[in-house]
Amino acid sequence: MRSPLSLTAAALLLLFCAAPAGAAPPAEVELVLAPGAREWPGAVRAQFEERVRAEWPAERGYGALLATLGVELGWPLVTGERSDSARVPVVEASQFEISGRLLLPPARGPRRVVVLVDASSSANALATFEAADGAREKVSVLEAERRALEHLVDGLASDWLEFGVIAFGESVTPIAEPGASAAELRESLARFRAEQPAGVGRTDAVCALWTAWDWLEHAPDRVEREIVVLTDGDAPISGRFSEGPNRNQTPCPATHTLSPRNSSSDPIQMVRFGRQLRGEVTVTPLIFEPERRALPWRQLAERTGGALVRVPGPQAIDAVLPALVASRIERVTARNATTGAATGDLLQPDRASLAGRLPLAPGANDVELTVASDRGAAALFRFRIYSAPGELERALAELRERNRALEVRAAALDAEARANRDGERARTVGVRTSH
Repeated sequence: MRSPLSLTAAALLLLFCAAPAGAAPPAEVELVLAPGAREWPGAVRAQFEERVRAEWPAERGYGALLATLGVELGWPLVTGERSDSARVPVVEASQFEISGRLLLPPARGPRRVVVLVDASSSANALATFEAADGAREKVSVLEAERRALEHLVDGLASDWLEFGVIAFGESVTPIAEPGASAAELRESLARFRAEQPAGVGRTDAVCALWTAWDWLEHAPDRVEREIVVLTDGDAPISGRFSEGPNRNQTPCPATHTLSPRNSSSDPIQMVRFGRQLRGEVTVTPLIFEPERRALPWRQLAERTGGALVRVPGPQAIDAVLPALVASRIERVTARNATTGAATGDLLQPDRASLAGRLPLAPGANDVELTVASDRGAAALFRFRIYSAPGELERALAELRERNRALEVRAAALDAEARANRDGERARTVGVRTSH
């Protein structure tokens, strides 16, 4: 059977973009056993899968019911992506261990954040944008980025967060420095939309990074400094580090000197940025083209202690950016909706990893995982998990008993056939003797 999701022994990545398994019973069910568990014989597996399908509730959905962030979870929190098939874990115990981590870095205190917005020519591609009233329209990637920033401003009411905005394309445009009021941010974004209605030229990310550092360098003590980058994940090519007529001569507003010595490239300059400012600033790239490798951005995130965040497309920026920049995750809990059993807060002291234990009832259990932020629910996942302690032994014993019954019946039929053959032979011999 073809698997609807790829599952490693380590973890399954659940993103808000994954469609919930539909409410109708799935056409196919695939059991997911614990990594390293004994494999179930085909007959046992098929029988249990049919039971799961027959018991599937028609009125409930599964998967990511609500999510503005990603969560990485270990077995058995697994749900299929497609409505016509589902992967259902079977726990051969009466409880299970929860493990995982949040994919977005949690805020640990006051923060100063600079958001870098990709305004290169690639940002002119169209994306579907859904407004708050549910209306859908095609807008450019750049416009989707701007609207996400405006929604972030709309919800900004905190004395623990300052954020600024810089656009980067053929050149770098400072839009609003950290510390601006919500009204000032709205005015700056409106001016940016009027002055640069479309993306322009190449991807001057290195200059943008150093310009952001100018704004972050002198942040007060105990204020975390972070750069969030909205980008399609392409390797940046600014033209600043090339020679000849293609070199980008646009002035860079950063105080740091960008030199093309040693025939450097943008990815190498990004590595140098990460190496030089390691421990000083965290870079979190938000990649909205999921097929891109985004290797320079991943390396930059790793060198600065950040995390590369992937979303399924530009239309998802509006859902993720507020959670990434302005939400503070407060609690993560799991609840067995079938029995009412619940965990305490699963967040560990690092406020990113998750650990806990949840009891299960025999048979089907609907488990809900909730991530709560200071802005309300940030994510809600629902999973269907079967608890079947001793199921394999019971099924194997039943098969053995059935096989023994078949063997006994086969032996009886064989004995009956032999008796019939012996009787027939005796009658044949008698007939021949009578002559």
